[in-house]
Amino acid sequence: MKKGLERLENSLRERLETILLTNENIASAEEELLSIIPELIVCKDCEQHMPAHRLPVLLHTYEVVDGVRKDLALKLAALFHDIGKPYTKVTRDGVDSFKGHEEISVILGDFILQRLGFDDTIRREVGMLVKYHDTELFPGQESIDDITSKIGIELVLPLLELQLSDLLAHSEQKVKALLPQREDTLKFFLSSVGSKL
Repeated sequence: MKKGLERLENSLRERLETILLTNENIASAEEELLSIIPELIVCKDCEQHMPAHRLPVLLHTYEVVDGVRKDLALKLAALFHDIGKPYTKVTRDGVDSFKGHEEISVILGDFILQRLGFDDTIRREVGMLVKYHDTELFPGQESIDDITSKIGIELVLPLLELQLSDLLAHSEQKVKALLPQREDTLKFFLSSVGSKL
């Protein structure tokens, strides 16, 4: 019985890895993706009525996944970064907020990764990227040192990449407001510590 479960976990994990690392448009694999991770279904109808967003959670997530490079931990973090939003959604005066969604996203993501048999290293990396994906970073040593102390230098570049892809999947208004800062932070990191990676 245990061997059968392990084979199923391996098969589902391999299918998920294939979807994430070979599809240029993750939405084209939606049916298979949702069969592997049914926890994402609730994100499909979770609207985000707020100036910063233009898409429901799941479509936003697809854009973020499509926007990051083909690295397994980074793709998984992009997939899970907002999975907790439906459980934290509060609407006031027609505007939605999702305070604390990062923590729920970390818990759900880790549960799914564990269920699919991912190792502790991937689970830790994905958890850190999801936890800090909304942390505001600035182009300066203090900001980089602070995030490095929390997640380790090896995850700073993937975090910056996730944040950039996440931003580009937001409304045009938010992109215009934050893109220069995100790009400057990425450039600063690459020029100051990128060669040490």
